[in-house]
This record gives sequence, structure tokens and C-alpha cells, in this order.
Amino acid sequence: MSEDAGKSATEQLLIHPSPPRERKNWCNWLNCSEDELEHAVTYVGHDPDNVRRFLRQAR
Repeated sequence: MSEDAGKSATEQLLIHPSPPRERKNWCNWLNCSEDELEHAVTYVGHDPDNVRRFLRQAR
């Protein structure tokens, strides 16, 4: 989500919940809480598609 020039295109497509701004953007985009995002990333990794599927199945 971030357009950081220091990141490669692949890294920009992964969820990195560490920076608060990115965490908030991902939570808004995935319509989840910060706790849900952290839980999903812990279990399925940083790929947005896997996180989205995980969150969908958890609801």
C-alpha cells in the first residue's frame, strides 16, 4: 500500500503491519481491526490475498 521508493514492487504488495500508517491503511482496506490483521498475518503470512481469505473465513 505504501509507495516507498526504497521498497521493491514485490515488497510493496505485502502487508507489513509495523508502520502505524500502513497498518491503519491495511485495516481500512481489509475492513478489519488491528488485532485481526496481526492475527491473520501471524497465521498466513504477509500476502494480502491469503490474509483476505483468512479474515473472510474467520467471520
